[in-house]
Amino acid sequence: MPLVDSAIKPLDGHILLILLDGKHEVYRLVTIVRRGLGSLIDKDDFIDFGDEFFDDGIVVEGVVKFIINDAGNLVFDDTPCI
Repeated sequence: MPLVDSAIKPLDGHILLILLDGKHEVYRLVTIVRRGLGSLIDKDDFIDFGDEFFDDGIVVEGVVKFIINDAGNLVFDDTPCI
């Protein structure tokens, strides 16, 4: 379960919770070399910002600050899942 803080200013490399066309998605902010949002699941899925970013279909809900993993099953989960 991700804990999201909407008061943090997003910086390069931060994981963001966004609302994309009515659906919550998790993307990494990329501002060095390329500018946009990169998918954590599919490397080919990239939303390019260009020089300026104006898109009514994307709303940044906040920066993922912590990820809580269930450790109660006594099995280490090495498959990252958000």
